Amino acid sequence: MASIVFKELRIPLSSVEEGVSTFHFRTVPPDLCAGGRVRFPQEIGVEVQVTTVGEDYLIDIKVEGEGECVCDRCSESFLSPIGGKVQTLFTFDIEKAGNEGSIDVKLLPLHEQMLDISQDVLDALVLAIPSKCLCREECKGLCCRCGANLNEGECSCPKDEVDPRWQALKGLTWNP
Repeated sequence: MASIVFKELRIPLSSVEEGVSTFHFRTVPPDLCAGGRVRFPQEIGVEVQVTTVGEDYLIDIKVEGEGECVCDRCSESFLSPIGGKVQTLFTFDIEKAGNEGSIDVKLLPLHEQMLDISQDVLDALVLAIPSKCLCREECKGLCCRCGANLNEGECSCPKDEVDPRWQALKGLTWNP
């Protein structure tokens, strides 16, 4: 499987002020899902808050964009807002790497002058993609026999046809 490459998103440490610094990016993400389930035809917005914590940098990333999705029921394309958040701690201290519990911790090389947040932005975007894409809740999907889109109208397939293996159950009644 080929790795996904995102345009480099880097923040120079010299532009990070004491306390909280906010940065904004607009970028076009790569195609994210195999099979083309979701793609981003336009730029996405990325907001990054960098909080200095001693010599460490706590990064809060928020991504927002409009994804072109393929409905899992009817296979039609539709646009949907997609947004997500991640938090990462960048540190020069090898002892902190792996000891922070619920947040991602990345070790910075000793003389690093840039925070590369490319992978973190990609992670926020991938985590925001819904596991089931539906064009609308009431989507009727496709006919399992002829493949017609049932949102556009009924198909001509017989409705009362019963699989012969179930015929013996047809005469049973249910009385709770």
